[in-house]
Formats: sequence, C-alpha cells, structure tokens
Amino acid sequence: MQDIRTRQLSLGGAGMRGVVGPGLTPAAACDFAAAFATLDPQGPVLVGVDPRVSSEMLRCAVVSSLTGSGCEVIDGGVLTAGMMHFLIPHLKAGGGILITGGHQSAGWNALIPLGADGSYFEPLRQRELFDVYHERRFRYVPASAIKPAAPLAPAAVDAYWEFLAANLNVEAIAAADLRVVCDFCNGSGAAYATRFAELLGIRLVGVNDSVSGVIPRDPEPRPRSESPIRSIIAPLGAAAGLVFNRDLSRMGVVTDTGEPLSEELTFPLAADYLLERYPKGSRVVTNICSTRALDDVVARHGCILEKSKVGQANVIDLVRALGAVAGGEGSGSFTFGPQRGFDGFLMAGLLLEAVAVRKKTLSGQLQELPRYHIVKQTIPYNSPHAYQQLRQLRLEFGEEVECSDLDGLRFDWPDGFLSLRLSTTDALLRLISESKNPELAAERAWRARLIWERLGI
Repeated sequence: MQDIRTRQLSLGGAGMRGVVGPGLTPAAACDFAAAFATLDPQGPVLVGVDPRVSSEMLRCAVVSSLTGSGCEVIDGGVLTAGMMHFLIPHLKAGGGILITGGHQSAGWNALIPLGADGSYFEPLRQRELFDVYHERRFRYVPASAIKPAAPLAPAAVDAYWEFLAANLNVEAIAAADLRVVCDFCNGSGAAYATRFAELLGIRLVGVNDSVSGVIPRDPEPRPRSESPIRSIIAPLGAAAGLVFNRDLSRMGVVTDTGEPLSEELTFPLAADYLLERYPKGSRVVTNICSTRALDDVVARHGCILEKSKVGQANVIDLVRALGAVAGGEGSGSFTFGPQRGFDGFLMAGLLLEAVAVRKKTLSGQLQELPRYHIVKQTIPYNSPHAYQQLRQLRLEFGEEVECSDLDGLRFDWPDGFLSLRLSTTDALLRLISESKNPELAAERAWRARLIWERLGI
C-alpha cells in the first residue's frame, strides 16, 4: 500500500506541494531548498511567503537550507506572486522560492521555485531540480562561507508599484472615481491593499483584509466564494467586486449588478479589452481546457489562440516560447506585457482600466461576451489502470468529434467541448463539459461519467 506521506506530498510543474505534517515537513522543505541551491543560482535568492500558519516554519527551513548551501538570501517576508515575478529580475537575483498554498485549503502549502527572469522553471530545469532533490547530493559550505539573510529593501517594493503604474492607465482609472470591493482572503494582497488603492485612486472596500493565517473561505476564486460579497455591490455603488486567492495569482469577478462570474470569464473579459491595443495576428496562450468564450474573443480581434497543457508554468512557458502578448487560464489568471507570471494587482488594474477607458460597466462588457454553460466535476478513482480507461473513452467518443490528447482528452463539437484529464497530484479524473446549450453540457458530462464508471477495471 502506498505511504500516506507520498500521497500528501507531490512534485510538479509549480514545485513542491503538500499537506503540512503528513507530507510537507521541515525536512522536505530543507531538502528542496538545498536542491535549488545546488543548481547554483547566479545571484541572491528571494524568499517570499503567503501568511499561512505553516509559512513561517517553512520559511525558516528554506532560509536556513539556502544559507547553509552558501546562497545569499533576500528575505522578502509577505509578498504576492506578482511581486515575486517582478522583483527577482529587478533585483538581478538568481531566482526565488515562493512559499504559498495559493488556492489550496488550510493545511496545505507549497514551495514554488522561480528562475532568474522571475518566471517558473522551464521543464528541463524542473526535471534537473527534482533529480537533485531525489538524489539528495546537496552542496553545503563551511560556517565561514555562510551569509546571513538580508531583508528586502523598501525601495524594491516601490519599484513594483512604479512598474504597475507604467503598465496601467492609472490616470484614467483615478478620474473614473471607482468604488471597488476586494476580498483578499486574509492573504498576501491584504498587506498591500492600501498602497494599491492609492496607486489607482480607487475607493477600496476591503473584505477579509487582515494579514492572517486564518483562511476565512474557500481560497479558490469561483462563484461560491464570490457570492458572500454579491449583496453589497449594488448598495455600495461599486464598479466591481474582486475576489483573490491567498497569493494573488488568481482572481474572480463580481459585476456591478452583483453577478458572481465563473473564474473562466476573468481572462476573456480582460482579453476583450487588452487585444484592442495589439495588431491582428498577435498570439494569445491558454490551457487546453479553458472556456470557448476565450477562443471566440481572440478570433473576434483577429488574433491567434495557442493551447498549452494545464498548469500556470506550462502557460507561461508557452507565452515565452511564442512571444505571445498575453496568457492565462480558466482558473482566473492571466498575464500580459513584461510580467512573467500571474499578478492579481495587475489583473485587477486592467479590468478597472477597461471600465474607466471604455466608460462601460462590467455588466455591460459582459453582455458583449459569448456565454457558454460549463459543468466541472471531479471523479475519484482507485484503479491502477486509469490511463487505460481514458484511452478507451477516446474510442467511445473519438469517431464522432475532433479529439486532442495534448493533456488528457479533449473532444470538440461546434457548440462546445468535453475535457477529461487525470490529476497529476490526486487520484481524480477532472471533467469539464461546456456548451452553449446547458442540457447538452450536462448530458455529455453524464455520458462520460457513465462510460468511465462502466470501464472501471
């Protein structure tokens, strides 16, 4: 029987993730940081955290291991994911480690390695890191070569806000005098909410805006976690409600009318405005199972949509490879311009800029988007032959529709698609069915589920 610790600790495209205690331990964090250091980053290593209960313990383990391996460490304290992506190249650092559970529930945490350009490790670098981690042949230095960690200089954080100002029309946003409700889930963004509001000149109403280890709701921004603020949007006259995960790498939207939107619509809403500034033929990247609404928006602007495997690292890697103008996922994440990762403050600023520049409410802009009905399900399994079952599903559907096996299986009809993908971290089949017809979306999901259960081996 598989050890419970191996099921609760995993290595993947975004680094090391696990349940603290049964899986993610101080020893595992030390080994992971030592493996990172053994790759010999050419410059200081920036360490930032999401203020989870376990983050301080993991920060101590990571910093001690990095310094013990001879690295110069910059201790950034509480930082958002976007700040990490910006600050690493700005500081000319050799890389960084972000300690964050992101959208995961309480009890989880993760160590995300970032390269010298501030983005995720490319696949070859990831595999090299994991090889060193598993071999446990780490580099350590004598006491005389150990350098104490240094705090992040305030001027570096100031440079981040200057970067945001340079990539957003802050004058137009301020002139619009917008009231905005922001739910930070007591995460990293809460530490910088006031500064963000001052930069954009908005009247910010903060919800769950304490920097705390207490996680007050499901950290993943989706309609059920957006619903608690829907009732206050209209009475406050707010232009938008913005709901973030803990490290500000994902964002959900509640419109000015109080409608909580699927996280799938965050990127299409932004892309419809963003692509107005780019020439036709520009490339946009998303993952293989993001909403068809994005396909329609990109086509409407005469641009080209490219698909990657699921995962933020995969999206960013393809953005870099293709020189795409923007990239994002159906999880409520997108990026554009020089930013090498998903940055909630930048995402929020762009949506508010769209309201200010277009002089059109979010609900009005939403009416111009194609709308699809989407069904998302997770199906547990305990079969050792799950990939064989998935291959059989291809035979069941494959003759009647176009099929892609880039990441799991995706079947495309003229009106929508069906995606079936085995989780890389859990014994789950992730099913997404989308159609302009809600009954058809549900019927395809139901049919796929029945076939999967019938094929159970």
